[in-house]
Amino acid sequence: MKHWGCLALFALSFAVAAEPATPVLRIASLRLPQDSTQWNQQRERIQALLADLRADVIAVQDVQQSPDAPNPACWLATRLRYSCDFITADPPSHAQRRGSAVLAGLDVLEDGITLLHGQGQLTAAGMQRARLDRKVVNIYIARIAPDGNDEEVRAQQAADLLAWIGATDADQPSLVVGEFSAPTDELVRQLPGFQPARRNPSVRRAAASGAAGVRPHGLDVLYQVRSFADVAQQTVELAPAGQEPAPLALGVMTTLRLIGGVAADSPAP
Repeated sequence: MKHWGCLALFALSFAVAAEPATPVLRIASLRLPQDSTQWNQQRERIQALLADLRADVIAVQDVQQSPDAPNPACWLATRLRYSCDFITADPPSHAQRRGSAVLAGLDVLEDGITLLHGQGQLTAAGMQRARLDRKVVNIYIARIAPDGNDEEVRAQQAADLLAWIGATDADQPSLVVGEFSAPTDELVRQLPGFQPARRNPSVRRAAASGAAGVRPHGLDVLYQVRSFADVAQQTVELAPAGQEPAPLALGVMTTLRLIGGVAADSPAP
């Protein structure tokens, strides 16, 4: 009996050990210094900080580039050995272009870009379908923070984004990384099925907060609850150096465990 009991215990232990671990995705959502002098002074330290974070994806909001000022996000990508996609609604003929950038350390299988409309205001959203270990995940990047912070424009841009996700997600786990000027409860209503990582909102909590409920949501990752678990966040900031009075806030790092999806090399149904 002891012999068979040992064999059964060994078989159970082997089965547990053989079961593959679900992959973990690390995403940094950042804003880099806009002042060129500050950027030039801090970029080497920012690069070192991001190298230590070892994010799978780095999304940078409000990126500006011109002939006299190269794209700072893509400069970082080159130094970190990540790919860099600049996502902008400005045509290449414009000397000054503004948008977002996705720096990927993952194997990108597909990518795309679309325009989000709203009363004459255009912004661009991007998508990357990437391989995370052997699973597939869709990473959308957007900035829904229109000029004037107009609620109707936010609603139209959010509707465009949701429609695009529905047309391109291929039923794979998806998340949206970006900057959102809507208050949290509005954001949750506009993008059903997605949950902000920064906090767990509820109608009761929003109502109880009163005036605080109208605060912009800010930088965050919105994830599908059915596809991700064990969500955690940490602030990304550069420690002060020399005479600097305080840390330089850059954004947030979100860690999620992927619990849905299929293998990247699975045959199409």
